Amino acid sequence: MSGLGVLIYEKSLHRAAALRGIAEQAGFTCRAAFYRAEAEAAAADGGFAILVAGFDTFPLSPVLETMRIAISAPAGEIDKVDALFRQNGIIGPVLTYPYDPEITAAALRRLSEPAARMAHPAAAPPSIPSIIGASRAVHEIKQLILKAANAPSTVLILGETGTGKELVARALHESGSRKKGPFVAVNCAAIPETLIESELFGHEKGSFTGAHERKAGKFETAHKGTIFLDEIGELAPAMQVKLLRVLESGAFNRVGGNVQVTSDARVVCATNRDVFEMGRTGAFRRDLLYRINVIAITLPPLRERAGDIPLLAAYFLKKYAAAAGKKIDRFSPMAEASLMAHYWPGNIRQLENAVERAVLHCNGGIIETVTLDPDTGAAAGPGGPAVEELLGLDYADMKQRVLDHYERQYVAGLLERNGGSIQKVCGISGMDRKTLYRKMKQYGLDKKDFR
Repeated sequence: MSGLGVLIYEKSLHRAAALRGIAEQAGFTCRAAFYRAEAEAAAADGGFAILVAGFDTFPLSPVLETMRIAISAPAGEIDKVDALFRQNGIIGPVLTYPYDPEITAAALRRLSEPAARMAHPAAAPPSIPSIIGASRAVHEIKQLILKAANAPSTVLILGETGTGKELVARALHESGSRKKGPFVAVNCAAIPETLIESELFGHEKGSFTGAHERKAGKFETAHKGTIFLDEIGELAPAMQVKLLRVLESGAFNRVGGNVQVTSDARVVCATNRDVFEMGRTGAFRRDLLYRINVIAITLPPLRERAGDIPLLAAYFLKKYAAAAGKKIDRFSPMAEASLMAHYWPGNIRQLENAVERAVLHCNGGIIETVTLDPDTGAAAGPGGPAVEELLGLDYADMKQRVLDHYERQYVAGLLERNGGSIQKVCGISGMDRKTLYRKMKQYGLDKKDFR
């Protein structure tokens, strides 16, 4: 990417230096200009495809307006940027100071893509329209899906809640030779333990109370297609044994039946739990884990692919605006900045819900604000207290409230990531057991809730 130049036109030395460091780390050649004449001369010399212009450098001269433009602004000045978009007809990203290196680099890469294709033609990215994103992680996931699509091997999809595991499972099905067959999704966590065997393998008439006729199970229904077993980590040990037999032989008996039934279904499993740790502790059978973990696809949380947030938000905006019969063109810079700054503990599902809610409340052509925390009605950080609430407190109370919130998030997050293992959380955090148990009691956390 070294042939693509970024011209930084900023009046602030600190902001210019920060931008330059991020851009050069991302592989761009850079030059900073602090005066209009200096910026114009650099643009006229050529070699710069992208302009990062400070919010206080407008209006731009014609020679600068021909470049691909991003606007740089401190968080406290973001409300002024929307006027710049309207007055100058600019379409481009907003880089909010203090800059997030990953988000800033991703925005520059998006601006550079047309120039990069002209200078260095490359193969088109894998085409899976249902999976939205331009980040490296999404590109790698698409490549892996296409490689695994026609393989008969079992696939294990790992990722937090809301990261799109079923979407990836459907993409695997639709990209392979089984796409004309059925796709059958089963949420193992939503089916009572007493009914899961009947749901998966079917039952014979009279096999139990209420079984008035023979019923085919999900494996039979998925013959010549794909069966998606979501939340596989929730299966009881007895069902794990029976599932292992089916995976090894493709054969099973309906509940109450003696006739062996076979099914040629491709099996895709998914979980948001650490099944590898469960395998070590005996909560999940190791032999079953080895059998389902032939091809693994790990989905990153949305916070680790933040550069994809504008693309996802635009997709959901178009979808829900059309459903509501509204003409909404875009998000305001302030709304987009709030989306980019959010932690998204619920990942893509939470983002989709936030955009749907914003469309519902929008009465114009631009979404001005997005409510990210329904409990407070204010855009907040990762579920944290909104700034407006904190302004009513003295410094000591404000500091304690913020500390308590994020300390609880930290402890709960470690417990969830490590399946409630006190030993592992202590090893990662450096806390001793006594301190950890005291924090858990303080915040009402029980390790059993994370297993």
